[in-house]
Amino acid sequence: MFQSPMSGGTMSRPLARVLLERYHAVDFSLLLPLLARLPLPLAYLLAAFRGWLHAKLGIDWRAIAFGVDLQRLTAASFRQMLPGRPEEEIASLVRKRYMAQAREEFEAHLVMADRIDDLSCSFLPGADVITRREGERGLVLLTPHFGSFFLGYAFLCRLGLRCNGMSSSVTNDPQVIPEVQRYYFRKYRALEPKMNGGRILDQENGLKPFYAMLQRGEVLLVLADLPASPTGAAMQVNFLGERRGLAGGALRMAQQTGSDIGAYVCRHVGKGRYRLEFGPVSSCHDGTALDSIYQFFSDKIMETPGCWWGADLLQLIPSVAAASERGAEEMGVAFSADRSIA
Repeated sequence: MFQSPMSGGTMSRPLARVLLERYHAVDFSLLLPLLARLPLPLAYLLAAFRGWLHAKLGIDWRAIAFGVDLQRLTAASFRQMLPGRPEEEIASLVRKRYMAQAREEFEAHLVMADRIDDLSCSFLPGADVITRREGERGLVLLTPHFGSFFLGYAFLCRLGLRCNGMSSSVTNDPQVIPEVQRYYFRKYRALEPKMNGGRILDQENGLKPFYAMLQRGEVLLVLADLPASPTGAAMQVNFLGERRGLAGGALRMAQQTGSDIGAYVCRHVGKGRYRLEFGPVSSCHDGTALDSIYQFFSDKIMETPGCWWGADLLQLIPSVAAASERGAEEMGVAFSADRSIA
């Protein structure tokens, strides 16, 4: 298991880790459910304070469970994306990243509290991008760990689409405290009744159900910013200024089922208000489709880098040239080190 390279940092002190685990247990089992039941203006205000606190202390369930130094990795990614920017700006973006993830956790609790109908969402450029596709092909819809992507699932279902999601059992790792494990299980189960008959399933249990969903013409939502595993499908795309290798399972499923492939991001724009922005939707056999989608992601991330709370992943998806220099063996070790990605 990966150990944080920090010397003397928060995660290197066993007592501090125990205290953070206990805080996290109370946070996920009591504080977040309470926030989700308050009047929305007050709930968002207190959720923002929680995000500020997490940013100040570097609190994140992956860091606590696996010892991953997310602050260092995230800062390295922002320096890579924004070369020459002052360290004060980089530090500000790291804080925003923690606040973005903290808000996403709060939003998931709004789903669990059955308050989706209290939230509003506008669609850009318009819902017909998704709903008026030709034929009865399936649709693989990609989105990164950015902004309010989980609420985006719920808003997409308002369009009458049967949506399905692909999750990971990594959150069931015994190093993850039970309260966080239950959080992931409950948020998926809370969303499923809104998915028009769709389901969220762990990919580790097999891919056959996902192929069947696409063959029935349904929508499959897949996270777009994960590194390729040493033995899994891979693809190369232009992303954030470089040709990079990423997990290619979604593309393979789309190709083998003749499905379309598209993209979206979901942003928080005010208390209880959101905007879902669609990227291009194309045939999976269109040779330019993936680069168009990842250019869309690059543009959205660079508009508000701090909203990309998966920014640490950039350290696991270096340019193809850099990956060749580092060698396949080192990249395999790096992927194994970050099994903590959900």
